[in-house]
Amino acid sequence: MHHTPSRDEEDDVGDERKDAPGWTAPGTGRGRAIATALARLDRSRRVAEQSVTLGVADIRLLWMFTDGRPRTLRQIAETLGLEQSTVNRQVNGALAEGILRRYREPGRSAWLVEATDAGMRTFEADVASSFGAYERALADLGEDADRFVELLERYGRSFGEAAHAMADEPGGEEG
Repeated sequence: MHHTPSRDEEDDVGDERKDAPGWTAPGTGRGRAIATALARLDRSRRVAEQSVTLGVADIRLLWMFTDGRPRTLRQIAETLGLEQSTVNRQVNGALAEGILRRYREPGRSAWLVEATDAGMRTFEADVASSFGAYERALADLGEDADRFVELLERYGRSFGEAAHAMADEPGGEEG
Protein backbone atom coordinates (compact mmCIF):
# COMPACT_ATOMS: atom_id res chain seq x y z
CA MET A 1 0.00 0.00 0.00
CA HIS A 2 1.35 3.42 -0.96
CA HIS A 3 1.71 5.98 1.85
CA THR A 4 1.00 9.59 0.90
CA PRO A 5 2.88 11.88 3.25
CA SER A 6 0.90 14.50 5.10
CA ARG A 7 1.68 18.18 4.62
CA ASP A 8 3.66 18.15 7.89
CA GLU A 9 5.66 15.10 6.80
CA GLU A 10 6.41 16.73 3.42
CA ASP A 11 7.73 19.80 5.23
CA ASP A 12 10.15 17.61 7.21
CA VAL A 13 11.51 15.80 4.15
CA GLY A 14 14.83 17.13 3.00
CA ASP A 15 15.42 19.51 5.92
CA GLU A 16 19.14 19.13 5.38
CA ARG A 17 18.75 20.54 1.84
CA LYS A 18 16.80 23.51 3.16
CA ASP A 19 19.87 24.49 5.18
CA ALA A 20 22.18 24.33 2.15
CA PRO A 21 23.44 27.75 0.98
CA GLY A 22 21.43 29.15 -1.91
CA TRP A 23 18.76 26.44 -1.79
CA THR A 24 15.26 27.63 -2.62
CA ALA A 25 12.21 25.41 -2.35
CA PRO A 26 10.47 24.80 -5.67
CA GLY A 27 7.68 27.22 -6.29
CA THR A 28 8.92 29.94 -3.98
CA GLY A 29 10.31 33.35 -4.67
CA ARG A 30 9.33 35.99 -7.18
CA GLY A 31 7.92 33.57 -9.76
CA ARG A 32 5.46 32.19 -7.25
CA ALA A 33 4.56 35.69 -6.04
CA ILE A 34 3.82 36.74 -9.64
CA ALA A 35 1.78 33.58 -10.27
CA THR A 36 -0.23 34.21 -7.09
CA ALA A 37 -0.86 37.87 -7.96
CA LEU A 38 -1.88 36.99 -11.52
CA ALA A 39 -4.24 34.28 -10.28
CA ARG A 40 -5.84 36.81 -7.91
CA LEU A 41 -6.16 39.32 -10.77
CA ASP A 42 -7.68 36.66 -13.02
CA ARG A 43 -10.31 35.79 -10.40
CA SER A 44 -11.12 39.49 -9.97
CA ARG A 45 -11.29 39.98 -13.74
CA ARG A 46 -13.82 37.15 -13.99
CA VAL A 47 -15.93 38.78 -11.26
CA ALA A 48 -15.79 42.08 -13.16
CA GLU A 49 -16.79 40.33 -16.41
CA GLN A 50 -20.00 39.20 -14.71
CA SER A 51 -21.02 42.83 -14.13
CA VAL A 52 -20.92 43.86 -17.81
CA THR A 53 -23.44 43.16 -20.53
CA LEU A 54 -21.17 41.73 -23.23
CA GLY A 55 -19.10 38.58 -23.11
CA VAL A 56 -15.35 38.49 -23.64
CA ALA A 57 -15.63 37.39 -27.29
CA ASP A 58 -18.12 40.19 -28.07
CA ILE A 59 -15.90 42.78 -26.41
CA ARG A 60 -12.88 41.56 -28.37
CA LEU A 61 -14.87 41.78 -31.63
CA LEU A 62 -16.27 45.22 -30.91
CA TRP A 63 -12.90 46.56 -29.76
CA MET A 64 -11.52 45.63 -33.17
CA PHE A 65 -14.37 47.54 -34.85
CA THR A 66 -13.67 50.78 -32.93
CA ASP A 67 -11.71 51.90 -35.99
CA GLY A 68 -15.02 51.99 -37.93
CA ARG A 69 -13.78 49.66 -40.71
CA PRO A 70 -15.92 46.72 -41.84
CA ARG A 71 -14.09 43.43 -42.27
CA THR A 72 -14.53 40.02 -43.85
CA LEU A 73 -14.52 36.91 -41.65
CA ARG A 74 -11.00 36.15 -42.89
CA GLN A 75 -9.79 39.62 -41.90
CA ILE A 76 -11.40 39.27 -38.47
CA ALA A 77 -9.71 35.87 -37.97
CA GLU A 78 -6.32 37.29 -39.00
CA THR A 79 -6.68 40.39 -36.81
CA LEU A 80 -7.72 38.40 -33.74
CA GLY A 81 -5.36 35.49 -34.38
CA LEU A 82 -8.19 32.98 -34.21
CA GLU A 83 -9.33 30.09 -36.41
CA GLN A 84 -11.93 31.12 -38.96
CA SER A 85 -14.41 28.55 -37.57
CA THR A 86 -14.12 30.19 -34.12
CA VAL A 87 -14.62 33.64 -35.61
CA ASN A 88 -17.60 32.41 -37.64
CA ARG A 89 -19.25 31.07 -34.47
CA GLN A 90 -18.52 34.27 -32.50
CA VAL A 91 -19.70 36.56 -35.31
CA ASN A 92 -22.90 34.54 -35.77
CA GLY A 93 -23.60 34.92 -32.05
CA ALA A 94 -22.95 38.68 -32.22
CA LEU A 95 -25.19 38.98 -35.29
CA ALA A 96 -27.99 37.20 -33.39
CA GLU A 97 -27.49 39.62 -30.45
CA GLY A 98 -27.71 42.59 -32.82
CA ILE A 99 -24.29 44.01 -31.94
CA LEU A 100 -22.83 43.28 -35.38
CA ARG A 101 -24.38 43.40 -38.84
CA ARG A 102 -23.38 41.63 -42.05
CA TYR A 103 -23.84 42.94 -45.57
CA ARG A 104 -22.46 42.51 -49.06
CA GLU A 105 -21.22 45.35 -51.23
CA PRO A 106 -22.19 45.24 -54.91
CA GLY A 107 -19.58 43.41 -56.96
CA ARG A 108 -17.98 41.67 -53.94
CA SER A 109 -18.47 38.02 -53.10
CA ALA A 110 -17.36 38.21 -49.45
CA TRP A 111 -19.69 39.36 -46.73
CA LEU A 112 -18.57 42.35 -44.69
CA VAL A 113 -19.17 42.63 -40.97
CA GLU A 114 -19.36 45.80 -38.90
CA ALA A 115 -20.55 46.92 -35.49
CA THR A 116 -24.08 48.25 -35.05
CA ASP A 117 -24.72 51.53 -33.25
CA ALA A 118 -26.40 49.59 -30.43
CA GLY A 119 -23.40 47.27 -30.22
CA MET A 120 -20.97 50.17 -29.94
CA ARG A 121 -23.08 51.88 -27.27
CA THR A 122 -23.15 48.71 -25.19
CA PHE A 123 -19.42 48.20 -25.76
CA GLU A 124 -18.59 51.76 -24.69
CA ALA A 125 -20.68 51.42 -21.52
CA ASP A 126 -19.03 48.08 -20.63
CA VAL A 127 -15.53 49.40 -21.30
CA ALA A 128 -16.20 52.51 -19.22
CA SER A 129 -17.36 50.29 -16.35
CA SER A 130 -14.27 48.05 -16.63
CA PHE A 131 -11.90 51.00 -16.89
CA GLY A 132 -13.57 52.51 -13.84
CA ALA A 133 -12.57 49.45 -11.81
CA TYR A 134 -8.99 49.72 -13.11
CA GLU A 135 -8.87 53.40 -12.21
CA ARG A 136 -10.19 52.75 -8.69
CA ALA A 137 -7.49 50.14 -8.13
CA LEU A 138 -4.81 52.46 -9.55
CA ALA A 139 -5.99 55.26 -7.28
CA ASP A 140 -5.15 53.03 -4.31
CA LEU A 141 -1.53 53.02 -5.51
CA GLY A 142 -1.33 56.80 -5.19
CA GLU A 143 1.85 58.27 -6.61
CA ASP A 144 3.08 54.77 -7.60
CA ALA A 145 0.23 54.26 -10.13
CA ASP A 146 2.03 55.59 -13.22
CA ARG A 147 5.18 53.62 -12.40
CA PHE A 148 3.08 50.48 -11.85
CA VAL A 149 1.47 50.86 -15.29
CA GLU A 150 4.88 51.39 -16.88
CA LEU A 151 6.34 48.31 -15.16
CA LEU A 152 3.29 46.19 -15.95
CA GLU A 153 3.55 47.08 -19.65
CA ARG A 154 7.25 46.24 -19.62
CA TYR A 155 6.65 43.00 -17.74
CA GLY A 156 3.91 42.02 -20.19
CA ARG A 157 6.25 42.48 -23.15
CA SER A 158 9.09 40.59 -21.46
CA PHE A 159 6.83 37.75 -20.36
CA GLY A 160 5.42 37.50 -23.89
CA GLU A 161 8.92 37.17 -25.30
CA ALA A 162 9.84 34.55 -22.69
CA ALA A 163 6.64 32.57 -23.31
CA HIS A 164 7.22 32.57 -27.08
CA ALA A 165 10.85 31.53 -26.59
CA MET A 166 9.64 28.65 -24.38
CA ALA A 167 7.22 27.57 -27.08
CA ASP A 168 10.03 27.61 -29.64
CA GLU A 169 12.27 25.34 -27.53
CA PRO A 170 12.32 21.61 -28.26
CA GLY A 171 9.36 20.06 -26.50
CA GLY A 172 7.52 23.41 -26.31
CA GLU A 173 4.23 23.99 -28.02
CA GLU A 174 4.12 26.13 -31.10
CA GLY A 175 1.91 29.18 -30.55
